[in-house]
Amino acid sequence: MTDKDEVTYDVIIIGAGPSGLYAGTLAAMNQLKACIIESSSEYGGQLTLYREKAVYDMPGFSKIFAGDLVKSLYDQYLGYSDKVPLFLNTQAKSIRKEKDYFVLTTDQNELKTKTILMANGGGMFQPKRLDLENIDAFHNIYYYVQKTDIFKDQDIVILGGGDSAVDWGLTLLDTVKSVTLIHRRNDFRAHEQNVQLLKAKAIVLTPYQAIAIQKKDNKSYLEVKHVEINETKEIKFDHLLVFYGMVPVRERLDQWGMEIEKNAFKVTCALETSVKNIYAIGNSVYYEGKLRMIVTGLGEAATAIGQI
Repeated sequence: MTDKDEVTYDVIIIGAGPSGLYAGTLAAMNQLKACIIESSSEYGGQLTLYREKAVYDMPGFSKIFAGDLVKSLYDQYLGYSDKVPLFLNTQAKSIRKEKDYFVLTTDQNELKTKTILMANGGGMFQPKRLDLENIDAFHNIYYYVQKTDIFKDQDIVILGGGDSAVDWGLTLLDTVKSVTLIHRRNDFRAHEQNVQLLKAKAIVLTPYQAIAIQKKDNKSYLEVKHVEINETKEIKFDHLLVFYGMVPVRERLDQWGMEIEKNAFKVTCALETSVKNIYAIGNSVYYEGKLRMIVTGLGEAATAIGQI
């Protein structure tokens, strides 16, 4: 972007994940003058970390891979990209109010807009790492998966109890030699139907937590301990997948000047933040009953654009 691009928008959408892309499509359909800015070099948000992970709770699909879902949302947006441009590698830095509009400062320039829609998923994230001694000596530990062919006919161990861990377990079942999922609690944060399906087809150990990792005879072993009784197990693996969630990097939500609750933007039922004419959707927001699901973010995009 250059200075000549500094125009007054009806809305600037911050973030090009699923919610942001869909919001851009809806903005064009509602004839709003809009643009999307994204700090990374690609669209798709956190789903770019899990392109080959199956998503089981998207309406209209019994199963769709995350990469295919992103592509579908982007292809839909492309029909309106001439009306709502997407600026990659453009990081939002600050927002200030000027009379009846906002000035959004990015690392490229300044943009003027009547409203802002935060769809940044709570900012930039990186996977939470496994904290064990000598962990850096192992090159067969993964925090996201882009290609599944390297796992073919291999023994896979997965750590985690959320949708990412369970969904990857189900996704890999037909490709790998074995799947062992280890979760430190008895209760899962994943969809119960998928948990039961994985338990029927894979080895699921609960409640266990990883306590050590080592190599013997050029093979990798993970030591786990039962969290309630003094029992340990040693599990051989070819590849270890760790899905402990994401942690924020650099950016803090409170830097934007909006009210924060439960580490998210507190919004009204109309998805408006504590600052008038700044809206927020997706994983960056909190309201009573909020569910952190892709489909929820897409519905919030429709609500917010409708309000704008």
